[in-house]
Amino acid sequence: MSGPFDFSGQRALITGGTRGIGAEIARRLAACGAHVTINYLHDEESARKTAAAIERAGGSVTIAQANMVDPDAIAALTARVSAEGVDIVVHNAALGSFKPLHKVKANQWDLTMNVNARALLLLAQGTLASLESRKGRIVSISSLGSVRVLPSYGAIGISKAALESTTRYLASELAPRGIRVNAVVGGLLETDASKLHPDFDALAKEAVARTPLGRLITTRDIADAVLFLCSPLAEAVVGQMLVVDGGAGL
Repeated sequence: MSGPFDFSGQRALITGGTRGIGAEIARRLAACGAHVTINYLHDEESARKTAAAIERAGGSVTIAQANMVDPDAIAALTARVSAEGVDIVVHNAALGSFKPLHKVKANQWDLTMNVNARALLLLAQGTLASLESRKGRIVSISSLGSVRVLPSYGAIGISKAALESTTRYLASELAPRGIRVNAVVGGLLETDASKLHPDFDALAKEAVARTPLGRLITTRDIADAVLFLCSPLAEAVVGQMLVVDGGAGL
């Protein structure tokens, strides 16, 4: 493989990398030559299935269990990947309950904010030395709920807004050290997680109707954007929220 999407010799960590968006990002990076470490919390079966699929396609992969709410677990994970060198960190892991904000409990708020936003900071801190030595890249995965009020999106949307602000601050601080930090902001996708929303079918119908592209976004669309942001083609893209929504936000 050659060209801007040749990641041969590079190593990537993808949190929440065993299903849905994360698995697609992992597959695509591995197909482009990167060794991928895919993180998971509970679902070891999905982790092993995703890893096996990557290996069957000729890719190189490691699975790594770690709870993104636990600073010690994140520290252990980042130490592990940094020991071998890390070029790319994709924070995709996310957690939250689909409920109105006024019904969110304090512990649910803390859990959502810590997994979705704080973990990005801890991941960046834990991999900083390795990323700096390798001119690395960090990409966070956000959603339109960060800037728009979505029904029953509760604390998730607020945590995504915090994630995006963290992305901007890290981008400004780390760009002088050779590390590029950006985010991909996705429109509505049909994944196992999104289909847990109690009104998913109605939301999907409405989204398609108001999207100029005329369809929902796919995991491949998000992975394409991640590949771009990690490639040399995006060397001057710093601290940006790359919206991939088919025009729905317009």
